[in-house]
Amino acid sequence: MRKVLVLDANQRSALAIIRSLGRQGLSIVAGDHITSPLGSASRYAAASVRYPDPAADADAFIRQVIDIVDRLAIDTIIPATDLTTMLLVSQSDLSKNVHLAAPPPDSYEALTDKARLIDLAGRLGISVPETRTVQNADAVVDAARDFGFPVVLKPARSRYLKEGHVRSTGVQIVEGPERLPAALASMPWLRDIPCLVQRFVPGYGSGIFALYGPSGPIAWFAHRRLREKPPTGGVSVLSQSVPVDPTLQSAAAKLLTAVGWTGVAMVEFRIAPDGTPYLMEVNGRFWGSLQLAIDSGLDFPWLLYQLTHGMALDVPAPYTVGRRLRWLLGDLDSLLITLRQSPSGLGPKVRKTAAFAASFLDPRCRQEILRLHDARPGFREALQWMRALRVEAP
Repeated sequence: MRKVLVLDANQRSALAIIRSLGRQGLSIVAGDHITSPLGSASRYAAASVRYPDPAADADAFIRQVIDIVDRLAIDTIIPATDLTTMLLVSQSDLSKNVHLAAPPPDSYEALTDKARLIDLAGRLGISVPETRTVQNADAVVDAARDFGFPVVLKPARSRYLKEGHVRSTGVQIVEGPERLPAALASMPWLRDIPCLVQRFVPGYGSGIFALYGPSGPIAWFAHRRLREKPPTGGVSVLSQSVPVDPTLQSAAAKLLTAVGWTGVAMVEFRIAPDGTPYLMEVNGRFWGSLQLAIDSGLDFPWLLYQLTHGMALDVPAPYTVGRRLRWLLGDLDSLLITLRQSPSGLGPKVRKTAAFAASFLDPRCRQEILRLHDARPGFREALQWMRALRVEAP
């Protein structure tokens, strides 16, 4: 039986991968650097393994993954986060022993390096925020003053490797010149990688998801975020499948085709008030609401597995629009944040609570983690959530 190692097994997307491929009769090994990850509780996980924290010791992580591949006769690795994808894509010898379900290294670098991405998008005629790529703090200050505030300070890489450790970075929106010194003080990564200074684009985020093969696109998907955690903007806790926007699809297709992409990709845009989509970033991994695509009729993990092994692909039918997916405990967290932060008065709190309760009765909505045919991940998540509450309690 073919064995698949799914990394980052505590991620919700990894659980979706495990369930998808397990239903196809593959033997799934759930891997993570923490004990008792979510995915290992699934009935579809035949075994689980633990490896070193890839952020703390990248070399040890890679060595352990190679050892797991050899010891357990793994034939396919599917990473579920940017971190593990980044580390394994760069291992040229890995493909001699196992299939890595990830984009080619050159394609991956071309689109995940944000400075290179912005340059490529400009050459392809894709709208991007006005950007200046700089190398030091003085240049950041000059660019910010030229653009005016608010201004966006964006590292060229979300993560990068330095001295065997993975360094994490972060995007900042600087509202005024008086806040620029503090922002610069929190950017130690500027000594190592470039900074993109961008004119702020008001509006809202929108993404498109794709699976590409050597001959072009295999499947496209889109969703709309209905509720997020935190409520002001973050990870989706209630989402709905929607039709693919042809303008976003055209821009994403230009990028992915230009670099010879194969594998999955999520292409993120910001939609300005006038309707113009501005490219933000590209991620070469599965997205958080992957289960929604599967529930809607697009089994991306199985399609990716078939593609990785050169199998005849199941031709995907049009997916169901209007299907909803709810991450229940994330939605509960979002509600609790709203109740704590809402202005005084019962009105806003009652409306938010009513919307939360109504989702239980919505026939379009499925629970993401707790599912009757595979209930243990839901129980494990609930235990983790309650432990976290006890830690946060005063």
